[in-house]
Amino acid sequence: MLTFLADTLARWQTQARYRRRVSEQLLQLVERKTSLKDDDVAGWQQISGSTPQSSLPVGSASAWRATRKLHLRDQARQLVSENPHARNLLRLMEIYVAGAGLELTFQAHRPEDQELANAATRLWKEFLSRNSRHFSPREYARRAWRDGEVFLRLFPMPDGSLEVRFIDPEAIAPLPHAPEDEGIVTLPGDVESVVAYHHVDPLTGQWQGDLPAEDVIHTRIGIDSNERRGISLFAPIIDSLSRFDHWLETELTARKLQASLVLWRKIQGTPAQLSQMSESGHTPRERYLPGSILTTSHTTDLQFLSPNTNFGDAVPLGRLLLLCVAAGAGLPEFMLSSDASNASYSSTMVAEGPAVKLFESEQQFFAREFEQLSRAVLRAAAITRGWPEDLLDRIVPHWSFPQLVNRDRPRERLADVQLVEKGILSRAEVARRDHADPHTMRRELNEEAAPGV
Repeated sequence: MLTFLADTLARWQTQARYRRRVSEQLLQLVERKTSLKDDDVAGWQQISGSTPQSSLPVGSASAWRATRKLHLRDQARQLVSENPHARNLLRLMEIYVAGAGLELTFQAHRPEDQELANAATRLWKEFLSRNSRHFSPREYARRAWRDGEVFLRLFPMPDGSLEVRFIDPEAIAPLPHAPEDEGIVTLPGDVESVVAYHHVDPLTGQWQGDLPAEDVIHTRIGIDSNERRGISLFAPIIDSLSRFDHWLETELTARKLQASLVLWRKIQGTPAQLSQMSESGHTPRERYLPGSILTTSHTTDLQFLSPNTNFGDAVPLGRLLLLCVAAGAGLPEFMLSSDASNASYSSTMVAEGPAVKLFESEQQFFAREFEQLSRAVLRAAAITRGWPEDLLDRIVPHWSFPQLVNRDRPRERLADVQLVEKGILSRAEVARRDHADPHTMRRELNEEAAPGV
């Protein structure tokens, strides 16, 4: 009896202590009059785990963008080395924009300067031959699309030639005391006027010195003109390609699961009859090898069970993911997947129109970027070869890019001949359409028509 009274008293004391502590905490909360403020809300993060740029401290927005670009560049490099669709996209851009057929020739404004233009054309070919191990237009374009930017350093030689080397984007980085410039020094108040580039060791981050802007050609893509660093071409399709890989892995796992068959054996009889099949009184689990023969009575029912994976519903989802990737890349689906089985000839003709415009736009863009390099090559050789100072005003570059559309060229050539006869097209234009140099063709025709040839 005494023990019961002691336990009851202890329970009342514990309840009283608990109520007192709760009352004290409530009283402190009321006296503080705390409420959620903007600072408290800014400390929360979204479910996705991403930190909104507006919640970053003042001055760190540019650093956030730079870090984001670095992360996208690393993801893009991994994609083009492992993902077949990303690899195919990059290969298509290379062969249609900077592949076979890319040539540079110079033409003169006046006939008396044509020999000077031919010498400039030979100089460009010598430059490509001399730097073939270090530079190619195809690699230049590939680096720009993959990394979002490309740095090319110029090294003028004493003999008037020019050598070039690529600089990895990791080697152009900001210094600790000025992280907001992203490694590119510009004039105060003018982001587009570059003065120098911070050259650092990619492994240690140690500063190696500043590179003058006139010694570096910097190409950026996917950004506005007032941004310092470019963004990868694969940035909008990284997530879609990752989802497609996850979907494909899930479907392959489902196929393996569906291949695992379970034999469900139903036996009619009393529990006493079933208990005779095993000592424990339960139906045992048995394994059957391929080719096993089962002998049962008419009272035994055998059923093979396999999970239903609804593969028919999964196929449209996979194609939808590929369509998202194709939309982000700006290419039709049959180019991305290399499968035109679900498209007719007419639909393919219509679908390739935007892709052709895309390739033409990229060709014009890189023609302007390569023109900077061609001017540097001519300037470096103009002094040693005694060329006039106004060389760049006397000649004009002419770029020939890979042919984008394959059609019935013999029929088109007949139409071109009729246009030449009517005076609408020139013979030089017809030669250019066949990727031939008009001046070379005219010279060779004159040589062949000369007496004694």
